Amino acid sequence: MHQYAPAASDSASRRARRMNRRLQEILKIAARMFAELGYERTTLDMIAEELGLSKPGLYYYIKSKEDVLAHIFQNIFQNILDQVETALAPEMTPIERLWRLMGAYVIHACIYPEGRALFLYQSNLLSVCDAELVGLRDRYQQMLEDTIAEGMAQQRFQVSDAKIASLALFGSLHCIPLWYVPGGPLSPEEIGNYYATILIGGLVNPQPLP
Repeated sequence: MHQYAPAASDSASRRARRMNRRLQEILKIAARMFAELGYERTTLDMIAEELGLSKPGLYYYIKSKEDVLAHIFQNIFQNILDQVETALAPEMTPIERLWRLMGAYVIHACIYPEGRALFLYQSNLLSVCDAELVGLRDRYQQMLEDTIAEGMAQQRFQVSDAKIASLALFGSLHCIPLWYVPGGPLSPEEIGNYYATILIGGLVNPQPLP
């Protein structure tokens, strides 16, 4: 009896991987259509036709356009958090940690077309978004705030309010997917480094208005 358990487990695992690959394909096609045609104009019928699926077949994976955005939202922010949690080390300075945090965000947010679709139409999602999804975004922002607060405590950052500073950084990063062009002159890594240089520099040595 025990000898059949691994086979059953392997079969279930293979099926789960196939379903996830199919879901990711659906998300990429839907995101491309949102980015190119607009969220409002894109219908589930159009997505199903593009994929060569029946509408019931599509519903097996997603239930609505908001469901597509929710999956994209979760993928992007979970990938950001996964990357920074493996890349950050206790011995890093606040500057180094902030650099990694910002770089991870830019790299994953610039994935095309998912990043552009999400950040163009995030308002359509957040009005119906559950607490778990919003919590992923808030967790990232809290990491920014905590890192800035630590830098302030060490007198590395010369700003007076960590929360406002984290919101300023997050807001600056947020718009990047709206203008980023795949294959453009700068890679996401280079864009992340450019933003980090400017924004972290503003924390280290903020300049008053003349």
